Order: sequence, then structure tokens, then C-alpha cells
Amino acid sequence: MNKFDIFTNELLKWNKVHKFTNYKTPEEIREQIEDSLYPLEKIKHYKTALDIGTGAGFPGLVLAIAMPETKWYLVEPLKKRYSFLNYMKIKLNLDNVKIVPSRLEKADIDPVELITTRAVMPTSKIIEISRPYLEKNGKILLYKGSNALEELKEAKVNAEIISKGNRNYIFIKDI
Repeated sequence: MNKFDIFTNELLKWNKVHKFTNYKTPEEIREQIEDSLYPLEKIKHYKTALDIGTGAGFPGLVLAIAMPETKWYLVEPLKKRYSFLNYMKIKLNLDNVKIVPSRLEKADIDPVELITTRAVMPTSKIIEISRPYLEKNGKILLYKGSNALEELKEAKVNAEIISKGNRNYIFIKDI
């Protein structure tokens, strides 16, 4: 079994008890893995990254599996999710991952080259809390839904947007 299959099976098991996600089948989880990996070609060169609100592992844990040369900080304040992420880190032997059990605003993390997050909060708020953790010339990658353009207008930032179905992958730099 590959690491994504192990992750899928473990998430299904844990999800029965802890209700991390609404995804109940391997196919639904594989769709989320594919969604997480879709922008990989544009970010695979980064050496340090942070995922805000990793939850059940999307996109941070999935990207950490796919990018073993990148040091990943997965920030997750909820204890049961933190426990799951830590378990997966050990089970999958992900030496490139550090699980941070707090909110980003209280985390002790050096600035990174890339920050990712999926549907955690409005774009302007993400930019605000990310600034201290983003290296100069770093990039933010947001996984957003259909309201992405409205949020970008409110945040008043330039961004590159890649759309796939209802998903918008937003790349922000120079914040």
C-alpha cells in the first residue's frame, strides 16, 4: 500500500468515531487528495511550508506526503485532529512534518516560503495572520470555493487563480 492508501484507510477508521469530515468512502477521500495535489507542480520547489488549520489532513498532510524534501508545519488547534495528524506522521514515517497544536497566532514557527490553507477563514483574515510567518518573497496558496473572487476584491491583493470545477486555487505573493 502506498502512503495515500494508508492515509485513506486510517482517516475512514478515525472518522467513524471522531467525525473529522463528511467523506465516508475511499473515493470521496481520494477526490480530496487529488484536490490537495492539483497545484503541486507550482509549489513543489518550496523547502519550507506551513498549513493553517490542517484538520483531517487536507491539504497539508497530503502535500507533505507528496513533498518529502519540504519541511511542513501543520497547524491544528483541535486536540482530536492534532492527535490524528500526529498518529499519521508516525505511521507514515513523515520526518518532514511537525504538528503544531495551537492556533497560528500563538504558534512559535519561523517564517516559511509557502503558506497553504483550505476554507479556514476569509482571505483578508488569512493574509493578516500569515504575514509574520511568511518569508519575504513567500507565497500563500488558498484552496477556495466559488466566493474566491469576492474575497480577493475585499482583500485588495493581486493573485493568480487557477480554477478546476468549483475549486479556485489562489496564489498570493507580495503581501
